[in-house]
Amino acid sequence: MARAPAALRLVADRAARALAAAGAPAAGDGLAAAVSGGADSLALLHAMRTLAGPRGWRLAVVTVDHGLRSGSAADAAFVVDHAKALGLDARLETLAPAELARHRSAGQEGAARAARYGALWRAAGELGCGWLATGHTLDDQAETVLLQLLRGAGPDGLAGMTVRNGPLLRPLLGVRRAETRGCCAAVGVDWREDPTNDEPGPLRNRVRQRLLPLLEELRPGAAVALARTAGLAADERDWLDPLVAATLAEARATTEGSGEPQGGAPVDPEASGAVAVDAGALAELPISLARRVVRAAARQAGATPPDAEATDRVVALAAGLARGAPARPGAETRWPGGRAWRDAAAVVLEAPAH
Repeated sequence: MARAPAALRLVADRAARALAAAGAPAAGDGLAAAVSGGADSLALLHAMRTLAGPRGWRLAVVTVDHGLRSGSAADAAFVVDHAKALGLDARLETLAPAELARHRSAGQEGAARAARYGALWRAAGELGCGWLATGHTLDDQAETVLLQLLRGAGPDGLAGMTVRNGPLLRPLLGVRRAETRGCCAAVGVDWREDPTNDEPGPLRNRVRQRLLPLLEELRPGAAVALARTAGLAADERDWLDPLVAATLAEARATTEGSGEPQGGAPVDPEASGAVAVDAGALAELPISLARRVVRAAARQAGATPPDAEATDRVVALAAGLARGAPARPGAETRWPGGRAWRDAAAVVLEAPAH
């Protein structure tokens, strides 16, 4: 077998180190590569193909046609044909309008993302793959950090993306976008360009087209520095997570139906799947720890973790303050994907009813 081109080896070696540090996949595991037809995902595909054989992974390819632009069906067909030419199983998922409509509250971009990941996981499961890999790069990480800064995110937001998030893998977070293009050129594959990436409207596009290039002009290496910041923030989060979990476990309340959210009947927090946190214990915590405990409680309750502003409103409920007045039983606050309300002695967090 001919030796792989240097540009491919570079991408594959960095991916291998990232996955080794993440401890996944193991020999014999099924790995589905999410491939859109762009340079990043095609570089991912070829890097995973280079690594799969020696490591005993079962590699497959999944691609999704959102049906939101002309040419998307042709791009998806190109991915399937390319995967099959490499001798790999491939699955094409076409999103129905109903799947996008199900997530319409997240906006067009958010709905497309949610529906896409649902389809990717469905296809991965049908292919017998417990792992899904995406082609997010170091440049994507830098853009994410900038977006989080613009949104006023805290340290967890600045941590950006991780190589491993449950069964989701991002092996190329240490690879530059220019290097994925170099990889594709080296293996002789022409990637597809998504014209929506050039539209000036979405904030991420403007960060990619204008802000990050300006930062690179002002300070060469800005993208690498931003990605390093994400890594440092992630290390801090990982170190704090056990402390947060232990603190939440100690602060969990044992209320039994004594609370009444605004406009509703008394609820047993534990029976409803909600998480009740002792208000006094939460109020006594240092504010940085209290915020983390609130977000961890929301995740345990199956709710979307609140943003910074909503998190502080939840902490205010625990401290006995809501809209500048003492928080009475039933006082509540809401955010997209969750809510919290004050019980007699606890703050109860839960996912919204569907």
